[in-house]
Formats: sequence, structure tokens, C-alpha cells
Amino acid sequence: MKILNFGSCNIDYVYSLAHIARAGETLHASGFNIFPGGKGLNQSIALARSGSFVYHAGCVGVDGTLLTDILKDNGVDISYIKKVREKNGHAVIQVAADGENSIFINSGSNTMITKTDVDNTLSHFEKDDIILLQNEISNLEYIVNRAYEKEMCIVLNPSPINETIFKLNFNMLSYIMINEVEAKAISGFDDIEESLEFFKTNYPALRVIITLGKNGCVYQGENEIIYHPIYEVTAVDTTAAGDTFTGYFVSSVSRGDSIANALKRASCASAITVSRSGAATSIPVAAEVDKLIDSMNVRKIDFDSNRLMRRVEKCITDNISSVTLSDISDELGYSIVYTGSLIKKLTGFSFKEYLHKKRVAFAAEQLRDTNAPISEIIQKCGYRNEGYFRKLFKEKYKVNPLEYRKRR
Repeated sequence: MKILNFGSCNIDYVYSLAHIARAGETLHASGFNIFPGGKGLNQSIALARSGSFVYHAGCVGVDGTLLTDILKDNGVDISYIKKVREKNGHAVIQVAADGENSIFINSGSNTMITKTDVDNTLSHFEKDDIILLQNEISNLEYIVNRAYEKEMCIVLNPSPINETIFKLNFNMLSYIMINEVEAKAISGFDDIEESLEFFKTNYPALRVIITLGKNGCVYQGENEIIYHPIYEVTAVDTTAAGDTFTGYFVSSVSRGDSIANALKRASCASAITVSRSGAATSIPVAAEVDKLIDSMNVRKIDFDSNRLMRRVEKCITDNISSVTLSDISDELGYSIVYTGSLIKKLTGFSFKEYLHKKRVAFAAEQLRDTNAPISEIIQKCGYRNEGYFRKLFKEKYKVNPLEYRKRR
């Protein structure tokens, strides 16, 4: 089984700042570096450093020698990279003091991939070979269609999300690897459970991996859902975290590892990456991951409880004025008594106490964001006794609703 990454190669111009610049704001950078990058290049290097042999296909510009050199130095086969008379694709990256980043990209040479290039490259690959794709190159839809015709295993990381992604037939894909923002953009749902259900309903054979930030990651296959928590590290630069995760996950799958082990290795490698500066240069080698994987601290998260809590909160939010404990027990499929004890366990409050808290918070949001009369907001919250509501509100926010509104 071969692994082909048909992807971008960028030059990253990285600026260190106190915080991400806001609209109209001018900041002095505390540092500046030039790194090799691009989602395609980063993922190829992650694959190579994880121990897999990978072919990289794409285009680099006249200034792209830095990129082909680092790929070769990491053992990536660059036979299918074409040099074009065009400036190389590049990214401008702001890295804040807390490790968060903001990125914009000029595609440059990455848009020079032709259908002929695609056909020539894919002629060297066969059924069940893995092809890894992102959305930073030209002719993505054509690549997916041709790879599907050849019965290759297609892994898509659809970043950045734009109209190109919605032209693809997701039924042709074997795996899709996305973050929470991308899951929402594709499915239309904020809730991860609903996003997973969207994929299950519309693309039942598609295996979905969603990275959940501080909550780790989740995998959904045809008959299973597997969660893995995040490893605790001090974040320095999150730029290549997702690419590292993708490369290590694909590498593990290509070797026949279990999904659980693939998630574990990918999560560990990604955690190491965010503890370092740079993109491709921050990606760990397999020996580092193997050494640290059983000694790094895992953020303990009860995913089953999180899933139940999201369902409880959605049921309350969707029916804030009228929801009952019986409604939630019907939604969860549990008895009323068990549902009441479950809510107490998850929130620390009885259902009645928790409902009051949610209603008061909803009222505060309405007071901040709308000009609706206070009496109307109270009714929306489900209270007939305005005096009782005002008492609850003042206990929470230390002022009455009118004074709270005046502060907005």
C-alpha cells in the first residue's frame, strides 16, 4: 500500500505578537521567522516522521527550493512535484503570546496543478493506495473523482472550507478529518452530536474524525464512536497541530493499527507540536512520540457525560419556557427518576434549580441583545410570577433586570 499526498507547499512568514491584530489595529511584532509550511507539506512531513514512506505531488514556484529540500531531508519522495514559473504559495501567520494563531494564504504555485498533472501522477498508483488531500490546491474535485475511479482510499482534510468543498461528492471519500468549525460549516450544526448524525445519515460509509480542541477528538465509523482526550502541554504555537494529527493518524491507519491507537498516537504527536514554535519544524519524529506517549498527562474528560450534558442543555434551550423533567427523560430514554439523578450528578443541581439558572441566563442574554420589553422576556423564560423571576435574577446578577439592561 502506497501513500500519496497531493497537497500544497507554502512558505510561512510568521510574526509573534502579544495578541492577534484586530481590524484597524497596528501592532509591533516581537519576532519574525520564515518557515516551510502549507497543509500538504506539513502533513507529508508528519507522515514521514511518523515512520511512513510518502510520495508528495504538487507544484512549487521559483522560490520553492526551501520546500523541496525539507521534504527530501525528511525522506519524502518528491518525484511528482513540478516546478513552475510562478511565485510560491505563502502564508502570513500571526502567533499570539498564548499560542493561538491567525493565518491568511496566497495560493501562488499551488493553483498551477493541471488535470494532466493529476492523470500522470495517479497513473503510478493503484486500488487501495491511500491518497491524502487538503483544499489548498487546484483541481481538487478532479483529483477526488479520478482517485475514486481507481478505488483508492481517499482521506480529505477539507481546509480551508470554501465553495470547492461543497462541490465534492463525500460518498467518494473514505475518511474526512475536520475540526469543530469545519464540522459546523459542512453539517450546519453547532452540536458535535448533531454533526456526527448529519454525516451518518447522509454519508453512512464515511469515516469521520473531528478534533475538539481542549476536548480531544472523536471518531465515527459505521458501527462505532471512539473518543480520545487531549494531552496536557503548554501551548506555544498551534499552527501545525491539525496537520501533525492528520499525518500521524493516516500513518497509523496505513499500518493497520486500531482506530483507538491511531487517535492516541495522533493526539500525542499533535500535543508535542503545539509545545514548539513553527509549522513543519515543530513536528515530532516517531521516537519522540513513542517515548512520551505513556508519560504525558491526559486531560481527564468523561465523554459520555459530556454527550449527555449537551443533549440535556439542547432540550432545555430549545424549549426554555415549557421544558419539563419528563421531556428530558423522553429525550434521553431514561426514567424520570434516573434522569433527575443524572442531571444532579452532571450539574450539581436539581433539575428545577438548573432550569432556573438556564432561564435566568437566557433572560440576561435577551436583555443584552434585544430591546424586547422585560415582561415579554419573562414570559419567554416561562415565568408567570414576575416577582419570583426578578428575585432569581437579582440573586444571580446582583441587580434587577432594568439596571442590568442599562449596563449593556
